[in-house]
Amino acid sequence: MESKVKILYFSDPLCSYCWGSEPLLSRLRKEFGEVISIEYRMGGLMPDWSMFDGKEGGPALVGRHWPEASQHIGFHIDGDVWTEDPPASSYPPSAAFRAAMLQGEKEGHRFYNILREGFFHRKINIARRENILKAAADSCLDMEIFKRDLEGKGQEEFERDLKLAASLEVDLFPTYIFSGPDGKKVRLAGFIGFDQLLRTIKDLLEAK
Repeated sequence: MESKVKILYFSDPLCSYCWGSEPLLSRLRKEFGEVISIEYRMGGLMPDWSMFDGKEGGPALVGRHWPEASQHIGFHIDGDVWTEDPPASSYPPSAAFRAAMLQGEKEGHRFYNILREGFFHRKINIARRENILKAAADSCLDMEIFKRDLEGKGQEEFERDLKLAASLEVDLFPTYIFSGPDGKKVRLAGFIGFDQLLRTIKDLLEAK
């Protein structure tokens, strides 16, 4: 069955609101089943620490934002990682997700969830290669293939994602681009509540 509503979903491994949106996406899948499809793309939130230039506190600024994010998403995330062992970039785990997806969608999403559970709840720096490999092993990926793709096809897929994000001017995460059965498109960005996501899909399905 071809999906009636397609969702192009831009995410980032270090984005608190992306992690907070995962339970909502799971609810949408249960609600609509094969009527919807969700295609993940990596948006490239943090190339390096230069985005903090001129801002006092550097990466710790993000950690201080996480208590507020916790209230919005409805569960606690531990911002101490940003002072204890802050990731240097979201690019390595993004490329890792794309490499994992090459072994299958189910396998890729299992890896992405394990990776981020470590980051948001156990203060693991997921930009470090050893931690990426540990998450891949815990996800039961084929490690020889994963290591090969991490530097090759996975990186190439991530670079394609970055180009697509730039062409669509994606600069807030998560970003949803919905396409309805009649070709109508709706774009939402930021942490979007379940009711609004639900209404958007129903409106697209009912559009004439």
